This record gives sequence, structure tokens and C-alpha cells, in this order.
Amino acid sequence: MSSKNWNDWYAFTAVARCGSFTRAAGQLDLPKSSVSNAVARLERDLGQRLIERSTRRLALTEQGERLLAQIAPLFERLDALADEAGHARDEPEGVLRIATPYEFGALQLGEVINEVIARHPKLRIELDVRVLGSETVGAGYDVIFFATGEALPDSERVVRRVYSVARGLYATPALLRKFGRPASIEDLKTWPCLTMPGETWWRFHGPDGRAHAIQPSGPLSTSNAALRLQAALAGHGAVMLSNTYCRREVESGQLQALLTEYTPHPLKIYAHLPGRSLVPARTRVFMDAIDRVLNGE
Repeated sequence: MSSKNWNDWYAFTAVARCGSFTRAAGQLDLPKSSVSNAVARLERDLGQRLIERSTRRLALTEQGERLLAQIAPLFERLDALADEAGHARDEPEGVLRIATPYEFGALQLGEVINEVIARHPKLRIELDVRVLGSETVGAGYDVIFFATGEALPDSERVVRRVYSVARGLYATPALLRKFGRPASIEDLKTWPCLTMPGETWWRFHGPDGRAHAIQPSGPLSTSNAALRLQAALAGHGAVMLSNTYCRREVESGQLQALLTEYTPHPLKIYAHLPGRSLVPARTRVFMDAIDRVLNGE
């Protein structure tokens, strides 16, 4: 007979979403041994192996993946109901788990986080700076930020646009000497370009009022702006970067702005939120702070 000890099911969900017994134990405020025993007990009761354990990492089995997909939304709903009933209208508390690309976290989120911590001393924030992929969704985060210059990916979660980052096109003086200063977007077709994965087009608003676009290609594609900046400084290609991110390099003459009469489409920052009708208080106050600090609302 299947186990009806829902605490064991909840422990499995926490481990699967966190990817770690240690992190799940911290989230549940339980000893790691208790969480491990709960998952082992559930596996024994169900007669199925749910998690493959190794010294380096955890991986869900096919049965574990299927079970998580079925029960995680149920526990998310219960968590939201408990939060709303217990303290959603009072002082938010607990742990707010956030995943963000490095550049957005370092350049924009600092002021937001400091304000939230100052206003809500019972709230603790865990900020995970990482390269975000499809595996991030469902990994136990309350908010997942991601950046894109393209159309939104399909998602079962709520997606909300929170910020836009103005960008410019830059290259080293040596690269300009080699290829010549471009006079139009079309000239970039012969240039090596340093891109972001998934950004198959560079789109611009031209001085003629028309839209312009090219499909950039080159030796490096990475979501990490620091690596793109380093490659640009090494002369490996033209790069699209936040204007504030490379300001020092431009002021020192290491990089020069290209095609300044053309305005690149901004990098849009979105937030993945759990697809549920009740948003926990901890998430709500953080998103309110995003609007207040970054967008002046």
C-alpha cells in the first residue's frame, strides 16, 4: 500500500527541487538525517527508486521526475494557502529563494535586496547567481530572473517583465583598424560577433525610423557578460553590452562605441513566478520593491 505519510512526500519534493539533501534540510528546518530517512521511507513504501544518489550530485529517476511533476504543484498550492492564512497580511517571514543572472543580480538587485531586508527583518533572502537553464524552473525558487532579447520561451509559470537594460555595440580600436568603422548595420555581417545563446538576431532602431537587424555570428556565445567583455577586450569580436556595464572600458579607450546613431533593442529582464493564484507575502513584497526601486512606481 502506498505511503500516506505526507511529510515524507513533502521531504521528497523539497529534496528534488533543491537538488540537495542539505539544502532541503535547511529549508525544512530538519536534520539532514531526518530528510534522508523520509525519502528512503517513501521509496520503500512506494517500491520505487526516486532519487539516484552519488557523492557529487543527486538525480531524479524517471519515476521521481514523474512523481515530482504530479505532486509539486499540489504542495506549492498548500504552501501558498498556509502563507496566506498565517502571515501574508502581516510581516513576511521565512526564506525567499531567488535565482538570477550575474549581471542583473550585481548591477540592479543589490539596492532592492537591501531595501527589502531593511523593511522586513524577519525575511531571509537566498540569492543564487547562476547560469539559468530550463532545469532552474521547478528547482524550489520563489523568483527566477532571466534576460532575453528575443521572444519569451514557453513556460507553465507566470512570467512578468520587470526591467529593460539599454545596450550598445562595442569593439576594440584594433578591431576597428582591421575591419574599418561600420557605416551601417549591414556592414556588421562581415564582422565576428560575441553573442548570447538564443539571441539569434541583433535588432536596432535606425536613424531613418526603420527597424534593422542582422544575424550575428562569431567565436563565442555565452550568457555571461563578463566573458563577452573579456573576449571583446581581447579583440575577438564586436559585442552587445549594457552601457553601464562597460562604461569604464569605454572611458579608458579600451572599447569604442559603434553605430551610435542606431539604437539596439534593450535586453529585457523577466521574472518567472510560480504558477499559482496566491503569491506568498515574501515574494509579493520583493516584487513590489522591484517596481518601487527599479521602475520608480
